[in-house]
Amino acid sequence: MMSHSFVRFAFLVCLGATWGCGPRVGLHRASGPASAPSAPSPEDSSADCELISEPGEPVGTVALSERVDPVNAPRASNESERLVFRQLYETLVRVDCKGRVRPGLAASWRLDASGRTWIVTMRLNSRFSDGTPVTAADVVSAWTLSGIGDELRSEIRRFIRSIHAVDDRTLEITLRSQGVDVPVALAHSDLAIAKRVSGSRWPLGTRPARVAAENPLSVATPENSFSVQFLVAPGRDLRDLLDEGVGLLLTRDPTAVEYAATLPQFVSIPLAWQQTKVLLTPGRARTSRSLSAEEREALAHDAVQGAARGALGPFWWQSLSNCEVAYSPKRDQSPATGRIVYDAADSAARDLAARLVGLRTYQSATGLTGEALASARRGGNDAGYILSLDSRPLDPCRDMQALVDDVGWIDPETIVPLADTRLQAIVRRGRSGVIVDWDGGLLFVDGRDKQ
Repeated sequence: MMSHSFVRFAFLVCLGATWGCGPRVGLHRASGPASAPSAPSPEDSSADCELISEPGEPVGTVALSERVDPVNAPRASNESERLVFRQLYETLVRVDCKGRVRPGLAASWRLDASGRTWIVTMRLNSRFSDGTPVTAADVVSAWTLSGIGDELRSEIRRFIRSIHAVDDRTLEITLRSQGVDVPVALAHSDLAIAKRVSGSRWPLGTRPARVAAENPLSVATPENSFSVQFLVAPGRDLRDLLDEGVGLLLTRDPTAVEYAATLPQFVSIPLAWQQTKVLLTPGRARTSRSLSAEEREALAHDAVQGAARGALGPFWWQSLSNCEVAYSPKRDQSPATGRIVYDAADSAARDLAARLVGLRTYQSATGLTGEALASARRGGNDAGYILSLDSRPLDPCRDMQALVDDVGWIDPETIVPLADTRLQAIVRRGRSGVIVDWDGGLLFVDGRDKQ
């Protein structure tokens, strides 16, 4: 195991370097990961993406450790919302755990003659959960500011250049990422379709299930052929929730995982490595030494509570060549503070920041949320920032552009990978009917929903 002093030395080397290249503006060609999602073949089955392969009763009760706010729907702000929203809102396409692109709200898609615009055909008789038809105009409405015009919402512009409803079932969609043979960007959860309706806090989704009750939160189909109750209990001891008979708990809490291991009625299943914690340092030189795999492993092992490993490459932001990302000029300035900033809602980022302060790499660590966090990142006046990046993004070009939009001073060649993290699914034995998607999200299904 690498010593703390050596890890500290490595970080001091990284942070002490100066910017090694001049300012630049313009376009950078980028490519995605080597294992890009592929189109499904007729014999593909979702059976190999089931969380539990053995048959069993459906999961009826799920414990959630973070608050769920319908104001955020369909774009989740935490893992609890991500799980609930996925049961209600769907994207035009989805990508399964093997990277195969599958129909979602869309039944088919093809490139037009120019090779730049996707002609997307929605599935026949598409309906919102209240039974009203879903049209191509509803998709346009969900993605645009006015609901009828051409101005896309800011979160949509990161993926989409333009969208046009050809008829009730057909859309013309131009993606920002070109040169792909499948429209994987359309599977991102930020592009889920929802419609706000008067008198309801919850927008309508295009899945059969809808919110049946709010206290406790329940999601069900009208005929109750599918029903899941969510116990939303932020701040509670997760061990108590396991004792109360829940069917599923998603967590990174090592205490809950260790406790579940003592209960024969539960099985713990590690999900895919989902996020990579990285360090961003304003003014860091491209020539600065980064951390070795051994140093990353030591840092992850010593600092992070819960499932973590040293960030394992290759890293998608280091090999970009098939997309265009517009970078801002690098500002030549020294940090105004000696603190390291992290997302206060991210426990792994907090652990890493605390360790770096303990190693005296930084003077202090500050957890921020919301606009305060966004403003600090944009300003770049702190000594360092810990961010979470998707370990396997569906659209690396889009993710890099989004990072540039949020942190204008970034240079991808100076991102320092630290640790990978993942969730554990604690499942009551005898439960089944849960599908894992490409991004680690879980979807509860019955036999009719499996594709």
